[in-house]
Parts: sequence; structure tokens; C-alpha cells
Amino acid sequence: MTTFNHNSRDADKFVIRLPDGMRDQVAIAAEADDRSMNSLMITALREYLDGRARKNALLDALTLAAESKGVTHDAA
Repeated sequence: MTTFNHNSRDADKFVIRLPDGMRDQVAIAAEADDRSMNSLMITALREYLDGRARKNALLDALTLAAESKGVTHDAA
């Protein structure tokens, strides 16, 4: 896990509206992991964004490999 040090007073702020009950779920998960709700949400967002980047890189690599074998998008 990567830790980022910053002054929270200088950090970007974003208000999020959570569906009913989700705040309690986040609070329980954060407490179980001995961290703040903010830290839990930042970690969840980073994991989501990193996962998307990995998926896109994999799809690009598979597309290039298929094209090098002469497989077209329509045949895939």
C-alpha cells in the first residue's frame, strides 16, 4: 500500500452523496481496518482507478497480439 503525505488543509475536497446506509457501511469497514473513513474511500478509489488502468493495458496488449497474428476485431 502506498502512503501519501500531504497537508489535509491544502488537499482538494469533494463532497459525495452516499445512498442510505452506505455511510454506516463505510464507517464499519474503516473501523475494522483501523483507519479513517476518508482513508478507506481514498484507497477504494485508487484501487478502482488502478484496476481500470490495468484492464485497459491488458486489452491493448491482447489487441496488439491478435493483430500481430492477423486476427481482426470482427473475428474476435
